[in-house]
Amino acid sequence: MRHALREAYIMRNLAIIAPLLVAFVGGSAAGKSFHDPIPEAFRGTWAPAAADCRDEDGVNKVFVDAESVNYYEGNDYLLIGVSFSGSMTKRSGSGVLFNGRFTGRTEANLLGESNIRMEIDDRDANTMYRYPIGDDGEPIAAREVKDVRCPTK
Repeated sequence: MRHALREAYIMRNLAIIAPLLVAFVGGSAAGKSFHDPIPEAFRGTWAPAAADCRDEDGVNKVFVDAESVNYYEGNDYLLIGVSFSGSMTKRSGSGVLFNGRFTGRTEANLLGESNIRMEIDDRDANTMYRYPIGDDGEPIAAREVKDVRCPTK
């Protein structure tokens, strides 16, 4: 009897709360992210060298869109991100910067979360630098990954 009363109580409260949630969220089924998307400057296909851009298999290519970084047989999905302008990590000058927390996946395996800084120098929009972010919140400069923009067909 207690179980039935408790279930009735929960259902009555859900009947009151559910319409309020729908009204508050706007009734839309599509979610809106609470973070900055990956900036347009980073979007497109990248590779370690121009020759890798011509590789039919795409093993070394990286494709960046607004919500993910996509590799051969893997993806890093953006959980939260902040775009800003500022000083480059290893170079003089400034650029477009993006700090993101990603969850990684290869095939069906979840790899966990990682914090990544992405940079493009204001003077060279065709080179992207990526760094893991350490526990201190700073990019780890020694682990830089450099990619060049692949031409669009």
